Amino acid sequence: MADPDEQPERGGQAERGGGQPERGGQGERGGQEVIRLRYRLYVEALRARLPSAQFGLLMEIIRLWVTHGGGAAELTMDDEEKELFTPEVQQELLHLMGLLSGGSGPEGRAGHVVVQLGDGEHAKGAMSLVPPEVAADAERLRALRDRIDAQERRRGEDRREVEGIARASGMLPSGPGDDT
Repeated sequence: MADPDEQPERGGQAERGGGQPERGGQGERGGQEVIRLRYRLYVEALRARLPSAQFGLLMEIIRLWVTHGGGAAELTMDDEEKELFTPEVQQELLHLMGLLSGGSGPEGRAGHVVVQLGDGEHAKGAMSLVPPEVAADAERLRALRDRIDAQERRRGEDRREVEGIARASGMLPSGPGDDT
């Protein structure tokens, strides 16, 4: 996507031509336009509120996310990008993902809210985009944090195993505690 003001197109969600049945009382074309307008308005508010470097990083991440079809992603950032990727920017990222996920109906996340889940043993500062009824349920939020923490634990284990294999094969220098 060349222009951060434009809503990125997602595969399979292009507007349909005339003659298509309307969905939810509002045609597919009208629903897409509402999503685009809501997204553009929010992006303009972010542009005015965030420092330009943070705004640029946020828009680049959104572009990458949409280009790769949405869903889960693991980002690799240099030190400067890590400094710019504050909890506020992370929260705005989740909010934009919700806006891009569609309308406020059951298929969209526009009505979802960003919640702070706190720290687990492995995941620190976890947050998520959830429906309002989940945000109001402490038990469900705790279960979500535990699930995110377990995923982060598995990622760490996988990362250490891959690094061990790479060191054993000579692809990485030996690290502390390695027998090689």
